[in-house]
Amino acid sequence: MRFSVELILENEALPKDKNRIILSIMKSCFSSYNQEYYQRLYEEKESKNKIKDFTFALYMQNCRFTKDEIIIPDKKVILNFSAYSPEDGIMFYNSFLTNKGKKQTIHNNIITIGKMTLVKEKPIYDQQVIFKTLSPIVVREHGGDNKKTWYHSLETEEGQAIFMENLKYQLSDVFGERGLLDFEDIKVEVDSDIRKVKVKNYGIEVHSSIGKIRIKAQPYILDYLYKAGIGSKRGSGFGMVDIV
Repeated sequence: MRFSVELILENEALPKDKNRIILSIMKSCFSSYNQEYYQRLYEEKESKNKIKDFTFALYMQNCRFTKDEIIIPDKKVILNFSAYSPEDGIMFYNSFLTNKGKKQTIHNNIITIGKMTLVKEKPIYDQQVIFKTLSPIVVREHGGDNKKTWYHSLETEEGQAIFMENLKYQLSDVFGERGLLDFEDIKVEVDSDIRKVKVKNYGIEVHSSIGKIRIKAQPYILDYLYKAGIGSKRGSGFGMVDIV
């Protein structure tokens, strides 16, 4: 399920750590609408390592980047949200609809949830799709604690190898044995236009990649990646893609 939401700003400046602000709004909406769902998603012990099967991306027209802020002249941010699970999609829509028009004070700004639109999804029938990034793809190598976490670019062979390891784990978590069996036939081709970008996230610079990526896989796997996002930290606003 895909949605587009207008977020209206009282002033034109947002910090570069913008995904953190959007995630704060999402958590506020989820918790005010359904505490049980919010607790399961973010507060339970198991939730810290639980893979989120949704992602989001932001669109800011004619924005300008300064050292610490993003200047948005029209004071409007478009939040694009995508979820694989119907439950996540319905919870997102209902919670934001419930909070529509309410003002939220976040980081020296007041943000109001405006118009919401259901975005038509593209069906996948073939076993090959070219995805383009709407938000950067993160390849995270996690060594057990935050001090042993590294981020890699898809430009490198090492980054691509770790990307495949992470993908295998994700598909196993979602689809079980079926996902593991069909993972063996997956082929990933990184387009020559892929490039590394640094994104501030919770105070640190995360190395990530934007561009196009071609994936050959079973249609149900491609559908999952299209809806849930690609890579790590999807629930924090990374890895949202569209079909070329």
